[in-house]
Amino acid sequence: MQIKRRDFIRLVGGISGVALIGGLSLDDVIEVPDDLVEAARRGPGIETWKNTVCRQCPGGCGISVRLVDGIPVSRKGNPLFPVNQGGMCPLGFGGLEVLYNPDRVRQPLRRVGLHGSGRWEPITWDEGLDTVNGRLAELRQQGRAYEVAFLSGNVSRIMDDHIGRFMEAYGSPNHYRLAPFVHDAVPYLLTQGVSALPAYDLLNTKYVLALGANFLEEGTSPVYYTKLYSKLRESTEGRRTQFVCVDSRLNLTAANADHWIPIRPGTYGALALGLAYVLIREEMYDAQFVANHTFGFEDGIDTDGRTRLGFRSVVLGGYYPERVEEITGVPAQTILELGRDLGIVRPSIVIGGAGAADQVTGTYALTAIHSLNALLGNFEKAGGVMTAPDAPLSPREEVNRDSAAEGSLAKEPIAASREPAYPLSPFSIDSFTENVLAGQPYPVSLLFVYGGNPLFSTLNHHRLTEALKRIPLIVSFDPFVNETSEYADIVLPDHTFLEKWDAVCGTPSVIFAHVGLQQPVVEPFHDTRHTGDVLTSIAQSIGGTVAGAFTHERFEDVVRSRMQGIFESGEGAVVSEGVQQSWLEFLQQRGWQIGRYSSFEEFWRLLADKGGWWNPVRRETDLTRLFRTPSSRFEFYSQILRDAVQSLSTTGGSGQEMERVLTGLMISARGDLVYLPHHEQPGDLDDGWPLYLTTFQTLANRDGDASNQPLMQEMFGYSVWKYWRTWAEIHPETASAYGVHDGDWIWVESAVGSIRVEAVVHPGIQPHVVAVPFGLGHTSYGRYAAGHGANPNSIMRKTFDRISGRPALQSTRVRISRVT
Repeated sequence: MQIKRRDFIRLVGGISGVALIGGLSLDDVIEVPDDLVEAARRGPGIETWKNTVCRQCPGGCGISVRLVDGIPVSRKGNPLFPVNQGGMCPLGFGGLEVLYNPDRVRQPLRRVGLHGSGRWEPITWDEGLDTVNGRLAELRQQGRAYEVAFLSGNVSRIMDDHIGRFMEAYGSPNHYRLAPFVHDAVPYLLTQGVSALPAYDLLNTKYVLALGANFLEEGTSPVYYTKLYSKLRESTEGRRTQFVCVDSRLNLTAANADHWIPIRPGTYGALALGLAYVLIREEMYDAQFVANHTFGFEDGIDTDGRTRLGFRSVVLGGYYPERVEEITGVPAQTILELGRDLGIVRPSIVIGGAGAADQVTGTYALTAIHSLNALLGNFEKAGGVMTAPDAPLSPREEVNRDSAAEGSLAKEPIAASREPAYPLSPFSIDSFTENVLAGQPYPVSLLFVYGGNPLFSTLNHHRLTEALKRIPLIVSFDPFVNETSEYADIVLPDHTFLEKWDAVCGTPSVIFAHVGLQQPVVEPFHDTRHTGDVLTSIAQSIGGTVAGAFTHERFEDVVRSRMQGIFESGEGAVVSEGVQQSWLEFLQQRGWQIGRYSSFEEFWRLLADKGGWWNPVRRETDLTRLFRTPSSRFEFYSQILRDAVQSLSTTGGSGQEMERVLTGLMISARGDLVYLPHHEQPGDLDDGWPLYLTTFQTLANRDGDASNQPLMQEMFGYSVWKYWRTWAEIHPETASAYGVHDGDWIWVESAVGSIRVEAVVHPGIQPHVVAVPFGLGHTSYGRYAAGHGANPNSIMRKTFDRISGRPALQSTRVRISRVT
């Protein structure tokens, strides 16, 4: 008896979301393996649930998957998991469309056509691994292990360590992460000496000012912030937290705030300094904290007797409200009111986000924003800024490196900038691309790509395309063929996230330590393998110290071994009903533990059953140990930045050489101002390109990875009723100036290229701004992604924050015209 897919859905009780997809039959949407179809026909219909972690975005939400006779049919948020507390965003609902996607890579592939032609032939795992192993062995025997590079996306901490272990044992210094958090932490490194995003105690604050931070839609974990926001909107003992959102677009966070304040793109740092002016001038800042725990607030004298400019002088000398109004478009009276609110309504928090960071000078904007928290004395206190704690995992074991690895690891990394740029960035896709094209300092002979799609997300991707063509062997581990893997020579497909082991060990900016255990809810559907297991297999084939670096054959055992540290610490507890923060604090104050387990096996079984572990109890932090800067204080005047900039100079940081360095970093300031928060002009509008291009993400497709899921395509433009296509939001004044009406198709054109989008005209955006959502516009990635919508990144100038390496997604100017 043959059962169609629609009959399968009926038998197992429905795969949630599938029936909502208009214009597609069920047979088009899902592809169910034959053995599951047969099991559905025979099965008695026994329901079970299994907890795991959603990996559709970096949010790290716990989810519960419903299974009927072992077949996944629906999912919901895990109510026990503390990050999302049962909540789930649209991406979470679309998870099964990844598992059942008809465009999955079912077995290893070898490219037989030209790069990007989409012509592949199936091969066995042995054939694919033999090619990879042979090339790796050859390079290592020739003393060229450094010619191997590994690009990974937003992978877990444990998987990142696993990849790093492989590259270190093999002998290559070229392991790089494409995740945006790599760049986002630089401003906090400059001010606090800690390369990590801060966490915010929103539950205990009274006033939140978000400067370019759309945390309900684009934050590190939108569901986490949504849960916090909903609690703060409730009146508690007569107190209600106030929210103010400053952004050039009326986004989801701005729409839910008490006040939305429009601002010109690229001017958030100037506004922050204007607010600092009010706090300092009206003496509403925390003078004791500033005096005891900050460096560079006042003018000072260095050890060499040279006078050093201070933050107070910079602010009071150039950022009075009327001047800031000219820069930002925010009225001077509003600046005064905001500054006074920050100083009076305590505790108050200031949060900077992508809107401020996505500029050539985003680092300066974020340091200016974070300086407001220093003025308010916000650190490590209720309602303030906290250090995000780490879970006490077992430490990564040291790698025993042989002489071949030692020699190769001493080589200069391929992504090291060969010009005065990116002094504090651990990786820049710009430097990587240009160095590969130039063959400097050496060629890349083999490239691994895992968990990322840089050809889709990068700026001016044409250069990266040419760079990939220069690499003789590219190996992709993705479960789908996307734009980047189109240029691979071999695809060794990974499982989807519902089929494999991993762990999310702390979501950036979440205030408590936590681990979400990712475990397979079903056996792999196809002839795919866990990339962690593949790397272990490759290491074993190389032998010697490379093989010796991997004592676990299965990645599941790697995860188990790292969880041993949590068990042995005795901290926190496996998530469960009734174990709330107040109860854990009560027990810890009395020297008791809730998380007592008879053995590690019991701990592991409970961890797998419940889905995670957490520890909301924070240890008190001494402020003298909080800041890991040269001064052991919060630094308005960043000595880390000073040393990094001067290290780029061959003459010790003076004269024409320093001029060359600052020009290369695209910094217009000179002298001490370079190392202090200040506003850098993002560029003037001109007659040729009169509009700012900005981009944003939607909850249904944040980084474009969900474009191959029909349900997410149907939900992409939920706020403006636009689906399967891209639009551009423009102000009525802008629309009138260009003769554009709502619903018209228009060209958005830059000096790089143009895209065709539908106009959405409404007042919830600044004049002179064109806002286009990111996520669509794929040229590959399966039948549901390719050919739908447009990619705004494809027409952006190849510009980056030259300090942090972050792509400058709001530094391109455009013009618009109607499609005729």
